[in-house]
Amino acid sequence: MSKISKKVIGVDVGAQFLTVSFNDLEDRDQVLNIANTQRSILSFLKKISPEDYCLVIEATGNYSSRILHLSLYQGFNSSLINCMSVKHFARMKNIISKTDAEDAKLIRLYGEMFDPEIYIAKSVEIEYLDQELKLLNDLEEEKRRYAVKLKSLRYHAHLNADTEKHYERRLKHLDKEILEVEKRLPALQDSEFKETKSLLQSVSGIGEKTSLQLMTATSGFKNFKSAKSLSKYFGLAPRIYQSGKKSYSPGKCRTSKTHIRGLLYVCSWTAIKHNAHCKVFYERLLADGKPKKLALIAVCNKLLRICFGVVKNKTNYQPNYQKYFKILT
Repeated sequence: MSKISKKVIGVDVGAQFLTVSFNDLEDRDQVLNIANTQRSILSFLKKISPEDYCLVIEATGNYSSRILHLSLYQGFNSSLINCMSVKHFARMKNIISKTDAEDAKLIRLYGEMFDPEIYIAKSVEIEYLDQELKLLNDLEEEKRRYAVKLKSLRYHAHLNADTEKHYERRLKHLDKEILEVEKRLPALQDSEFKETKSLLQSVSGIGEKTSLQLMTATSGFKNFKSAKSLSKYFGLAPRIYQSGKKSYSPGKCRTSKTHIRGLLYVCSWTAIKHNAHCKVFYERLLADGKPKKLALIAVCNKLLRICFGVVKNKTNYQPNYQKYFKILT
């Protein structure tokens, strides 16, 4: 039974087409295919009213971005749901068939039953910054790839000088492009963004690059109400399996954002040396017999929770907070 007053439109997203499922104002099932273009999406949205409908959209990266933002700009309450949530929901409903129309209907039923939270759109500055950071990551990855190839090339007994020069020119060109992107980054940061970035960098172990990535991925932490949900979003929340007398932890929930998880893992190396809370936490886990890698991932989780706390409270990280708190009490 629906928990929300508005009718739900389920949107299955594809690169070329969007399949939408909804009940019209006369409660008749409707399934439509519309092109994933700005013109077609706006044409569809103008035929329905934000007072009568809300949208639940499957999260498929860039392909779902257009309808998500256009619907928000048109005044609709739109939600974004993970495709894995839909997959598990289909298992719960014992649905074995899979078509675009069935998926759109399933997404609609999911929205009616669980009433997902309304998506808070990123600002234009954060959208641009996110795209620049992705470009920077791609350039740096390409640079590493060419550097490795050049290094291995130089082990050849008969080295072609022209080939070597080509790789060297390519690396110099990539260095130039990386520098250009890095120079553009500060211009995209408004005063609120800089304030939040400063709070994040006050945490021992969090640097410039990681703070920018966290900001763009979370829209300044505005889309999260708890540190637990943030940890789950980045795939750092522990999982527990318990059935009868059998109980164990199968590890962390690897949901999404592998790149940021990797950055946090590197940050944990610095944190266990210079962050007092993380250092004590890490040493306690090792003393309990936990593997080093597991302990480092747990430190990543703790770093993320600390970041959430300093941003939400708008207070710089205080290493001696517990000590001062005991004195005051």
